[in-house]
Amino acid sequence: MNIFRWRVALLVQTSSEWSRQVLEGVAEYAASNGGWDFRIEPRGFYEKLRLPLTWEGDGVICRLTDPELIEELHSRNIPAVNVSWKGLNSNDIPNVISDEAACGRLAADYFIQNGWTNFGFVGPPPNQKYTDVTQKSYSQLLAAGGYHTYQFEHSLGYGKLSFEDQRPEMEKWLLSLPKPIALFVWTTTMGQEIMLFCRHLGLSVPNDVAILAVELDPLISSLSPVPIAYIDQSPHRVGMEAAKLLQKMIQGEPAPEKSVLIPPSGIVARQSVDTLLGEDEHVRNAIEFIRKKIALPMQVEDVANAVSLSRRSLENRFQKTLGKSPAQMIRESKLSRAMNLLMETNLTIQEIAERTGFFHVETFARFFKRETGKPPSLYRDKKPLVASLNDGTEI
Repeated sequence: MNIFRWRVALLVQTSSEWSRQVLEGVAEYAASNGGWDFRIEPRGFYEKLRLPLTWEGDGVICRLTDPELIEELHSRNIPAVNVSWKGLNSNDIPNVISDEAACGRLAADYFIQNGWTNFGFVGPPPNQKYTDVTQKSYSQLLAAGGYHTYQFEHSLGYGKLSFEDQRPEMEKWLLSLPKPIALFVWTTTMGQEIMLFCRHLGLSVPNDVAILAVELDPLISSLSPVPIAYIDQSPHRVGMEAAKLLQKMIQGEPAPEKSVLIPPSGIVARQSVDTLLGEDEHVRNAIEFIRKKIALPMQVEDVANAVSLSRRSLENRFQKTLGKSPAQMIRESKLSRAMNLLMETNLTIQEIAERTGFFHVETFARFFKRETGKPPSLYRDKKPLVASLNDGTEI
Protein backbone atom coordinates (compact mmCIF):
# COMPACT_ATOMS: atom_id res chain seq x y z
CA MET A 1 0.00 0.00 0.00
CA ASN A 2 1.38 3.42 -0.98
CA ILE A 3 1.64 5.95 1.85
CA PHE A 4 1.44 9.61 0.81
CA ARG A 5 4.53 11.67 1.61
CA TRP A 6 5.07 15.38 1.07
CA ARG A 7 7.69 16.21 -1.54
CA VAL A 8 9.88 19.02 -0.23
CA ALA A 9 12.91 20.72 -1.77
CA LEU A 10 15.63 21.94 0.59
CA LEU A 11 17.42 24.92 -0.96
CA VAL A 12 19.80 25.35 1.96
CA GLN A 13 23.59 25.21 1.85
CA THR A 14 25.12 22.11 3.40
CA SER A 15 28.66 23.40 3.99
CA SER A 16 28.10 25.06 7.38
CA GLU A 17 27.31 23.58 10.79
CA TRP A 18 24.44 26.05 11.25
CA SER A 19 22.75 24.96 8.03
CA ARG A 20 23.27 21.27 8.78
CA GLN A 21 21.61 21.69 12.17
CA VAL A 22 18.67 23.45 10.50
CA LEU A 23 18.36 20.52 8.11
CA GLU A 24 18.51 18.06 11.00
CA GLY A 25 15.59 19.91 12.59
CA VAL A 26 13.63 19.67 9.34
CA ALA A 27 14.38 15.96 9.14
CA GLU A 28 13.31 15.35 12.73
CA TYR A 29 9.97 17.09 12.23
CA ALA A 30 9.34 15.26 8.97
CA ALA A 31 10.14 11.90 10.54
CA SER A 32 7.64 12.54 13.33
CA ASN A 33 4.96 13.35 10.76
CA GLY A 34 5.09 10.30 8.54
CA GLY A 35 8.27 11.13 6.62
CA TRP A 36 8.81 13.46 3.66
CA ASP A 37 10.59 12.94 0.34
CA PHE A 38 13.37 15.53 0.17
CA ARG A 39 15.07 17.08 -2.84
CA ILE A 40 18.52 18.26 -1.76
CA GLU A 41 22.01 18.68 -3.22
CA PRO A 42 25.31 19.54 -1.50
CA ARG A 43 25.80 23.28 -1.79
CA GLY A 44 28.37 25.82 -0.60
CA PHE A 45 27.78 29.34 0.69
CA TYR A 46 28.50 31.10 -2.60
CA GLU A 47 26.60 28.71 -4.86
CA LYS A 48 23.24 29.67 -6.32
CA LEU A 49 20.31 27.66 -5.00
CA ARG A 50 17.78 26.70 -7.66
CA LEU A 51 14.94 24.23 -8.22
CA PRO A 52 15.45 21.78 -11.10
CA LEU A 53 13.14 22.65 -13.99
CA THR A 54 11.63 19.18 -13.97
CA TRP A 55 11.03 18.96 -10.22
CA GLU A 56 7.44 18.90 -9.05
CA GLY A 57 6.77 19.02 -5.35
CA ASP A 58 4.65 20.34 -2.52
CA GLY A 59 6.87 22.86 -0.78
CA VAL A 60 10.30 24.43 -0.32
CA ILE A 61 12.47 25.35 2.66
CA CYS A 62 15.17 27.74 1.51
CA ARG A 63 17.67 30.51 2.04
CA LEU A 64 16.45 33.50 0.03
CA THR A 65 19.84 34.31 -1.39
CA ASP A 66 18.91 36.45 -4.41
CA PRO A 67 15.98 38.03 -6.33
CA GLU A 68 16.11 35.33 -8.99
CA LEU A 69 15.22 32.65 -6.46
CA ILE A 70 12.32 34.73 -5.15
CA GLU A 71 11.03 35.19 -8.70
CA GLU A 72 11.38 31.47 -9.40
CA LEU A 73 9.42 30.51 -6.28
CA HIS A 74 6.70 33.01 -7.20
CA SER A 75 6.44 31.68 -10.75
CA ARG A 76 6.18 28.08 -9.52
CA ASN A 77 3.49 29.06 -6.97
CA ILE A 78 4.93 26.60 -4.44
CA PRO A 79 4.58 27.14 -0.66
CA ALA A 80 8.00 28.17 0.66
CA VAL A 81 9.60 29.11 3.98
CA ASN A 82 12.81 31.11 4.35
CA VAL A 83 15.28 30.26 7.15
CA SER A 84 17.93 32.88 6.33
CA TRP A 85 18.48 36.37 7.70
CA LYS A 86 18.39 37.40 4.06
CA GLY A 87 14.94 38.07 2.67
CA LEU A 88 12.00 40.04 4.06
CA ASN A 89 9.00 38.27 5.53
CA SER A 90 6.07 38.08 3.10
CA ASN A 91 2.70 36.35 2.79
CA ASP A 92 4.01 33.90 0.21
CA ILE A 93 7.52 33.29 1.61
CA PRO A 94 7.47 33.80 5.39
CA ASN A 95 10.56 33.74 7.59
CA VAL A 96 11.37 31.29 10.35
CA ILE A 97 14.67 32.61 11.63
CA SER A 98 16.85 32.99 14.69
CA ASP A 99 16.03 36.22 16.51
CA GLU A 100 18.78 38.55 15.27
CA ALA A 101 18.07 41.34 17.73
CA ALA A 102 18.07 38.90 20.65
CA CYS A 103 21.47 37.55 19.54
CA GLY A 104 22.94 41.06 19.57
CA ARG A 105 21.50 41.89 22.98
CA LEU A 106 22.68 38.55 24.38
CA ALA A 107 26.26 39.24 23.25
CA ALA A 108 26.30 42.78 24.64
CA ASP A 109 24.83 41.72 27.97
CA TYR A 110 27.30 38.84 28.26
CA PHE A 111 30.27 41.15 27.69
CA ILE A 112 29.01 43.77 30.16
CA GLN A 113 28.21 41.19 32.84
CA ASN A 114 31.70 39.73 32.52
CA GLY A 115 33.45 43.03 33.09
CA TRP A 116 34.49 44.35 29.69
CA THR A 117 34.35 48.10 29.10
CA ASN A 118 35.60 48.30 25.49
CA PHE A 119 33.59 46.74 22.67
CA GLY A 120 33.97 46.12 18.95
CA PHE A 121 31.98 44.60 16.11
CA VAL A 122 33.02 42.99 12.83
CA GLY A 123 29.96 42.51 10.67
CA PRO A 124 29.16 40.91 7.32
CA PRO A 125 30.72 42.28 4.12
CA PRO A 126 28.52 44.90 2.39
CA ASN A 127 28.08 42.81 -0.77
CA GLN A 128 26.44 40.02 1.25
CA LYS A 129 23.46 42.40 1.68
CA TYR A 130 22.56 41.38 5.22
CA THR A 131 20.49 43.98 7.07
CA ASP A 132 22.56 43.19 10.17
CA VAL A 133 19.94 43.67 12.86
CA THR A 134 22.41 41.94 15.19
CA GLN A 135 24.86 44.82 15.07
CA LYS A 136 22.14 47.39 15.69
CA SER A 137 20.77 45.68 18.81
CA TYR A 138 24.30 44.98 20.08
CA SER A 139 25.36 48.62 19.74
CA GLN A 140 22.07 49.97 21.13
CA LEU A 141 22.29 47.96 24.33
CA LEU A 142 25.92 49.01 24.80
CA ALA A 143 25.03 52.65 24.16
CA ALA A 144 22.28 52.43 26.76
CA GLY A 145 24.98 51.48 29.25
CA GLY A 146 27.15 54.41 28.20
CA TYR A 147 29.54 52.39 26.03
CA HIS A 148 30.84 53.01 22.50
CA THR A 149 31.06 50.31 19.83
CA TYR A 150 34.15 50.29 17.59
CA GLN A 151 33.06 48.88 14.23
CA PHE A 152 35.38 47.61 11.52
CA GLU A 153 34.55 49.13 8.15
CA HIS A 154 34.97 46.66 5.29
CA SER A 155 36.54 47.80 2.04
CA LEU A 156 34.03 49.16 -0.45
CA GLY A 157 32.57 46.37 -2.55
CA TYR A 158 34.08 43.63 -0.41
CA GLY A 159 31.89 40.52 -0.51
CA LYS A 160 33.65 37.62 1.24
CA LEU A 161 33.00 36.20 4.68
CA SER A 162 36.73 36.20 5.41
CA PHE A 163 39.15 39.09 5.02
CA GLU A 164 42.70 38.02 4.26
CA ASP A 165 42.57 40.59 1.44
CA GLN A 166 41.81 43.26 4.06
CA ARG A 167 44.59 42.22 6.40
CA PRO A 168 46.46 45.58 6.45
CA GLU A 169 43.26 47.46 7.30
CA MET A 170 42.24 44.88 9.90
CA GLU A 171 45.64 44.86 11.63
CA LYS A 172 45.70 48.67 11.69
CA TRP A 173 42.22 48.66 13.21
CA LEU A 174 43.15 46.05 15.83
CA LEU A 175 46.17 48.08 16.93
CA SER A 176 44.06 51.23 17.22
CA LEU A 177 41.50 49.70 19.58
CA PRO A 178 41.62 50.33 23.34
CA LYS A 179 42.66 47.23 25.25
CA PRO A 180 41.38 44.95 26.54
CA ILE A 181 38.49 44.83 24.09
CA ALA A 182 35.62 42.39 23.48
CA LEU A 183 34.87 41.75 19.80
CA PHE A 184 31.57 40.39 18.48
CA VAL A 185 32.27 38.93 15.01
CA TRP A 186 30.00 37.71 12.24
CA THR A 187 31.52 34.28 11.56
CA THR A 188 33.82 31.74 13.17
CA THR A 189 36.10 32.12 10.15
CA MET A 190 36.46 35.82 10.88
CA GLY A 191 37.23 34.99 14.50
CA GLN A 192 39.92 32.53 13.46
CA GLU A 193 41.53 35.05 11.12
CA ILE A 194 41.46 37.78 13.76
CA MET A 195 43.26 35.44 16.15
CA LEU A 196 46.02 34.89 13.60
CA PHE A 197 46.31 38.64 13.00
CA CYS A 198 46.51 39.20 16.76
CA ARG A 199 49.34 36.68 17.05
CA HIS A 200 51.22 38.48 14.30
CA LEU A 201 50.74 41.77 16.16
CA GLY A 202 51.71 40.34 19.55
CA LEU A 203 48.18 40.68 20.95
CA SER A 204 46.82 38.03 23.30
CA VAL A 205 43.45 36.32 22.82
CA PRO A 206 41.54 36.69 25.07
CA ASN A 207 43.53 38.95 27.42
CA ASP A 208 43.93 41.79 24.89
CA VAL A 209 41.19 40.83 22.42
CA ALA A 210 38.26 38.60 23.39
CA ILE A 211 36.27 37.08 20.51
CA LEU A 212 32.63 35.92 20.36
CA ALA A 213 31.14 34.69 17.06
CA VAL A 214 27.53 35.04 15.94
CA GLU A 215 27.51 31.39 14.86
CA LEU A 216 29.42 28.14 15.32
CA ASP A 217 31.67 26.29 12.93
CA PRO A 218 33.29 23.56 15.07
CA LEU A 219 35.83 22.62 12.40
CA ILE A 220 37.15 26.17 12.05
CA SER A 221 37.08 26.58 15.82
CA SER A 222 39.19 23.45 16.29
CA LEU A 223 41.70 24.80 13.76
CA SER A 224 41.98 28.14 15.59
CA PRO A 225 44.75 28.99 18.07
CA VAL A 226 42.09 28.74 20.80
CA PRO A 227 38.45 27.54 20.65
CA ILE A 228 35.98 30.27 19.70
CA ALA A 229 32.94 31.20 21.81
CA TYR A 230 29.65 31.57 19.95
CA ILE A 231 25.93 32.34 20.15
CA ASP A 232 23.80 29.20 20.18
CA GLN A 233 21.10 30.35 17.74
CA SER A 234 19.00 27.17 18.16
CA PRO A 235 19.30 26.21 14.46
CA HIS A 236 17.80 22.78 15.12
CA ARG A 237 14.64 24.42 16.41
CA VAL A 238 14.65 26.82 13.43
CA GLY A 239 14.51 23.76 11.16
CA MET A 240 11.71 22.11 13.11
CA GLU A 241 9.57 25.27 13.20
CA ALA A 242 10.19 25.94 9.50
CA ALA A 243 9.04 22.42 8.63
CA LYS A 244 6.00 22.79 10.88
CA LEU A 245 5.00 26.07 9.20
CA LEU A 246 5.59 24.68 5.71
CA GLN A 247 3.29 21.74 6.43
CA LYS A 248 0.53 24.13 7.53
CA MET A 249 0.96 26.19 4.34
CA ILE A 250 0.87 23.06 2.16
CA GLN A 251 -2.40 22.17 3.86
CA GLY A 252 -3.84 25.57 2.95
CA GLU A 253 -3.28 27.64 6.10
CA PRO A 254 -2.15 31.26 5.59
CA ALA A 255 1.40 32.32 6.36
CA PRO A 256 1.98 34.46 9.47
CA GLU A 257 2.11 38.23 8.92
CA LYS A 258 5.34 38.54 10.88
CA SER A 259 8.55 36.50 10.95
CA VAL A 260 8.63 33.55 13.33
CA LEU A 261 11.57 34.42 15.58
CA ILE A 262 13.43 31.65 17.40
CA PRO A 263 15.28 32.94 20.50
CA PRO A 264 18.93 31.96 20.94
CA SER A 265 19.57 29.31 23.58
CA GLY A 266 22.50 31.11 25.14
CA ILE A 267 26.22 31.66 24.81
CA VAL A 268 28.70 28.81 24.66
CA ALA A 269 31.73 30.36 26.36
CA ARG A 270 35.14 29.12 25.31
CA GLN A 271 38.73 30.16 25.72
CA SER A 272 38.39 33.05 23.24
CA VAL A 273 36.42 34.93 25.95
CA ASP A 274 38.04 33.38 29.04
CA THR A 275 39.99 36.16 30.72
CA LEU A 276 40.29 34.48 34.11
CA LEU A 277 44.05 34.30 33.73
CA GLY A 278 44.82 37.14 36.11
CA GLU A 279 47.92 39.31 36.30
CA ASP A 280 50.24 36.66 37.75
CA GLU A 281 52.57 35.36 35.05
CA HIS A 282 53.16 32.09 36.92
CA VAL A 283 49.40 31.50 37.09
CA ARG A 284 49.02 32.22 33.38
CA ASN A 285 51.85 29.81 32.56
CA ALA A 286 50.36 27.17 34.85
CA ILE A 287 46.96 27.42 33.14
CA GLU A 288 48.60 27.20 29.73
CA PHE A 289 50.44 24.06 30.85
CA ILE A 290 47.21 22.49 32.17
CA ARG A 291 45.42 23.09 28.89
CA LYS A 292 48.24 21.85 26.70
CA LYS A 293 48.67 18.68 28.74
CA ILE A 294 44.97 18.01 29.32
CA ALA A 295 45.19 14.61 27.61
CA LEU A 296 47.68 13.38 30.23
CA PRO A 297 47.15 12.31 33.85
CA MET A 298 48.04 15.37 35.91
CA GLN A 299 48.74 16.26 39.54
CA VAL A 300 49.29 19.66 41.11
CA GLU A 301 52.97 18.78 41.58
CA ASP A 302 53.33 18.35 37.80
CA VAL A 303 52.01 21.87 37.25
CA ALA A 304 54.19 23.35 39.98
CA ASN A 305 57.31 21.73 38.52
CA ALA A 306 56.42 23.01 35.03
CA VAL A 307 56.41 26.63 36.26
CA SER A 308 59.31 26.22 38.71
CA LEU A 309 57.33 26.84 41.90
CA SER A 310 56.68 24.87 45.04
CA ARG A 311 53.20 23.42 45.41
CA ARG A 312 52.42 25.75 48.32
CA SER A 313 53.55 28.82 46.39
CA LEU A 314 51.50 27.81 43.33
CA GLU A 315 48.40 27.21 45.45
CA ASN A 316 48.79 30.58 47.19
CA ARG A 317 49.15 32.37 43.84
CA PHE A 318 46.08 30.63 42.38
CA GLN A 319 43.98 31.48 45.44
CA LYS A 320 45.04 35.12 45.39
CA THR A 321 44.61 35.55 41.63
CA LEU A 322 41.62 33.37 40.80
CA GLY A 323 40.06 32.43 44.10
CA LYS A 324 40.49 28.73 43.34
CA SER A 325 43.12 26.02 43.65
CA PRO A 326 45.28 24.46 40.92
CA ALA A 327 43.52 21.16 41.56
CA GLN A 328 40.17 22.82 40.89
CA MET A 329 41.51 24.33 37.67
CA ILE A 330 42.70 20.89 36.53
CA ARG A 331 39.26 19.40 37.22
CA GLU A 332 37.45 22.25 35.49
CA SER A 333 39.72 22.07 32.45
CA LYS A 334 39.27 18.31 32.08
CA LEU A 335 35.52 18.66 32.54
CA SER A 336 35.31 21.46 29.97
CA ARG A 337 37.28 19.42 27.48
CA ALA A 338 35.04 16.41 28.03
CA MET A 339 31.87 18.50 27.63
CA ASN A 340 33.21 19.93 24.39
CA LEU A 341 34.01 16.51 22.95
CA LEU A 342 30.70 15.01 24.07
CA MET A 343 28.62 17.73 22.44
CA GLU A 344 30.50 18.34 19.21
CA THR A 345 32.13 15.06 18.19
CA ASN A 346 31.11 11.45 17.67
CA LEU A 347 34.02 10.12 19.69
CA THR A 348 33.22 7.20 21.96
CA ILE A 349 33.21 7.65 25.74
CA GLN A 350 36.40 5.57 25.84
CA GLU A 351 38.12 7.90 23.35
CA ILE A 352 36.98 10.98 25.25
CA ALA A 353 38.31 9.48 28.48
CA GLU A 354 41.70 8.98 26.84
CA ARG A 355 41.73 12.56 25.49
CA THR A 356 41.09 13.97 28.95
CA GLY A 357 43.82 12.03 30.74
CA PHE A 358 41.94 9.06 32.17
CA PHE A 359 43.39 5.56 31.83
CA HIS A 360 40.06 3.85 32.52
CA VAL A 361 36.65 4.82 31.16
CA GLU A 362 35.06 3.84 34.49
CA THR A 363 37.19 6.40 36.32
CA PHE A 364 36.27 9.06 33.76
CA ALA A 365 32.55 8.25 34.07
CA ARG A 366 32.69 8.55 37.88
CA PHE A 367 34.55 11.86 37.61
CA PHE A 368 32.08 13.26 35.08
CA LYS A 369 29.01 12.21 37.08
CA ARG A 370 30.49 13.62 40.29
CA GLU A 371 31.09 17.00 38.63
CA THR A 372 27.87 17.29 36.59
CA GLY A 373 25.37 15.04 38.34
CA LYS A 374 24.87 12.80 35.30
CA PRO A 375 26.89 10.21 33.36
CA PRO A 376 28.58 11.25 30.08
CA SER A 377 26.05 9.42 27.89
CA LEU A 378 23.09 11.30 29.38
CA TYR A 379 24.88 14.64 29.20
CA ARG A 380 25.38 14.06 25.49
CA ASP A 381 21.60 13.75 25.05
CA LYS A 382 20.85 17.26 26.28
CA LYS A 383 22.81 20.40 25.49
CA PRO A 384 23.14 22.85 28.38
CA LEU A 385 22.01 26.49 28.10
CA VAL A 386 25.47 27.92 28.67
CA ALA A 387 28.59 25.79 28.71
CA SER A 388 32.01 27.02 29.74
CA LEU A 389 34.43 25.17 27.49
CA ASN A 390 37.77 26.73 28.26
CA ASP A 391 40.29 24.18 27.08
CA GLY A 392 42.79 25.20 24.46
CA THR A 393 43.61 21.86 22.92
CA GLU A 394 42.59 20.79 19.44
CA ILE A 395 40.30 17.97 18.43
